Amino acid sequence: MFFILLVCMLFNALTCSNAFSQWQKLNTTGSVPHLKNASAIYDPSGNRMIIYGGRNAAGVPTDGIYSLNLNTNTWSQITPLTGFNPAPRFTQNAFYEPNDNAMIIWSGQGSAATLYSDVWSFSFVSNNWSQLWPDGNSSGPARRYGTASVYEPVTKRITTFAGFTAAGRFEDTWTFDITGSQWIDRTNNPHPQKRCLHAGVYAADLGKFVIYAGQDDNGVRDDIWQCTLSSFVWSDITPAVKPSPRFWNSIIYYNGGNILIFGGLSQTPKNDMWKFRMGSNLWEQVNQGVTIPGARWGHTGIYIPSQDRMIIFGGEGDSLYSDTWQYSNVSVIGIGPISNVTPHEFKLEQNYPNPFNPVTKIKFATPLSPPEGGKFVKLSISDLTGREISVLVNGVLKADEYEIEFDGSSLPSGVYFYRLTSGTFTQTRKMILVK
Repeated sequence: MFFILLVCMLFNALTCSNAFSQWQKLNTTGSVPHLKNASAIYDPSGNRMIIYGGRNAAGVPTDGIYSLNLNTNTWSQITPLTGFNPAPRFTQNAFYEPNDNAMIIWSGQGSAATLYSDVWSFSFVSNNWSQLWPDGNSSGPARRYGTASVYEPVTKRITTFAGFTAAGRFEDTWTFDITGSQWIDRTNNPHPQKRCLHAGVYAADLGKFVIYAGQDDNGVRDDIWQCTLSSFVWSDITPAVKPSPRFWNSIIYYNGGNILIFGGLSQTPKNDMWKFRMGSNLWEQVNQGVTIPGARWGHTGIYIPSQDRMIIFGGEGDSLYSDTWQYSNVSVIGIGPISNVTPHEFKLEQNYPNPFNPVTKIKFATPLSPPEGGKFVKLSISDLTGREISVLVNGVLKADEYEIEFDGSSLPSGVYFYRLTSGTFTQTRKMILVK
């Protein structure tokens, strides 16, 4: 048994530097068609992935709604009960609205290159669509497709940047207030260059809207920008070392300033994975191990924080895909072992520097793992009231010493606590943020 464990640990060390993060193809039941350029959301009320629209195998825009039950891995189609529906489309943006348990969509392209600027909501309670903003209203943004947008549930506001319109690619920033049904042009300088088919994520814990890459008038882009949503000020955070240019890639965000991209298209479809750390403006390529989804573009991706896993669906590449994959233990990606010594006990060291502004590093250790795998570890940040404000690690780690970076740029100066827990073990230390 010890020999088998030793071989397994050696294999993991050689093939996967990201502890127990790994791809797994889900064996799903039910029927879902091939789709590319669809949109996806996670519905926590039903623990399901919702897919809307996209283009089918013939390249025709669709208006189908498909649900993947993540408890049973079963696909089913959702049919609206009554009323009017949005026109079939692709590259629309979709968001989950937790206050109303609904899916919100905006923009996209339909048949005969028709562009849209309407906003719709699909209620998972009544199973019906309702229109929140009419198409072509001159007091809103121009009709477009290939935009990138985020949604803030607290303010019930959409923020969107750029896209392709009847006049070509744009470089404008707009917000839409769901409650007041009002668009406001937030464009200011500096801002990212005009583009379409770029990707965007909402860094809720940092109050940022981040866009990545896309296509401009001269080709494919490789830059990354962030927008502070309280002021709509954009800043270029592109480092010297970065992934190759692309568009139509999947992108997710998880707390602590971490962005993960997979696949995309440039000259050819891609299946590489990269992680971006906002705190240090650093891209690093992820070693995905042996089993990897086929190279693709136009696939959808979601992240489920409570389960620490990313799920991707569909797309096109070497073939037309209707497969579903999950990448587990996302939060441990890039947490690098920093020694060759196997610890005999849990250990949480003092962060450094301390006090810090705004980035600090935390070292911790996990002891020898049981034969069946690693230990489930959680490393979290809380404020003086005990409110958890960030989770840095929430997954399985093998025995080693680790180091992770924490970015406090969105937090006010003050005292914070970081806590390491695993089973019955708990250790807490104090750190001070001074700005």
